[in-house]
Amino acid sequence: MDLRREEREGTRHQVSIWTLDSEGKIFVQEGETHDVSNVGARLSGLHRRIEPGAFIGVQNGSRRGRFKVIWIEKDGQRDHQIGIERVSSDTDGPTRILLVDDNKESVEFRKPVLQALGYECTVANSTSSVFDCIQNSDFQLVALSHPMRDVDSIELLVGIRRGGTRAKIVLVSAHPHVHESLRAVTDAFIYAREPQKNFIAALESALNRTPSKLLTTRTIHRHAVRVPLAVEVLRSGVKTILYGTSADISERGVGGTIKAPLIPGEMVKVAYSLPNSTTEIQAYAIVRHRRSEFYGFEFVSVDDKSLETIRALCAVLPPLRSS
Repeated sequence: MDLRREEREGTRHQVSIWTLDSEGKIFVQEGETHDVSNVGARLSGLHRRIEPGAFIGVQNGSRRGRFKVIWIEKDGQRDHQIGIERVSSDTDGPTRILLVDDNKESVEFRKPVLQALGYECTVANSTSSVFDCIQNSDFQLVALSHPMRDVDSIELLVGIRRGGTRAKIVLVSAHPHVHESLRAVTDAFIYAREPQKNFIAALESALNRTPSKLLTTRTIHRHAVRVPLAVEVLRSGVKTILYGTSADISERGVGGTIKAPLIPGEMVKVAYSLPNSTTEIQAYAIVRHRRSEFYGFEFVSVDDKSLETIRALCAVLPPLRSS
């Protein structure tokens, strides 16, 4: 690192680092930046090993970027430090994906995962909103649900192509087979009922990236549970813990009231206790949505023991009707 010519910043910052493990699970850990330059940095204090060549996300509050691990070495008996090189960040623009889908459940299933992987995801649920979005923003990829209720898919695809966008187009079809005319004007095809990891692989393949692996997630019910909820957020290198009350839980996340502003898409750490366990549930999550002081948090990293605790309680609770 000492041979690099670029200027380096000596200020240290606490950051969240997320990547995929060998089983395809997203895991998050915290570390500290050193020797930050415009092309990379050194990170220390990592408790889980990340192999050279791996791609990781680094986040500080609402700022985040994608990096490649260049080297790794031991930093104490259990901690590691790594050298990283910038691939992309919010300063030069995140990869923008337009999710064209008029099915609310489908959008709620896919959008949080894309956000967790570092993509900026915009949703268009009608034909008019598709063209409004394309005219007002530069997307690298369009994931188009087929069929849409208000328009023929081939007409929509031709309209997108004629609009001059250079975005890759992935057709996400409710049918396992589609007419060749649809495939001819798209860059990739994926059957909507295939596992979530296949959906991500199709998108990243269209973007000429190494496909990531994700666990298959399921549509599941939420259950009413009121317990104290703590949310830890990291901004500008400073940790802040916000307190509130949960309203519902599920295997995929938790919803609750927090009397402080949080940013949708922001990575946070949530903690709460359940009556069927003496061990506190702790998980990293994405701020999925906000309604006034109510927030929905989507898990991106939760250990197996905590997940089993949540499942055991949910198994004896009635589901919320809104589920």
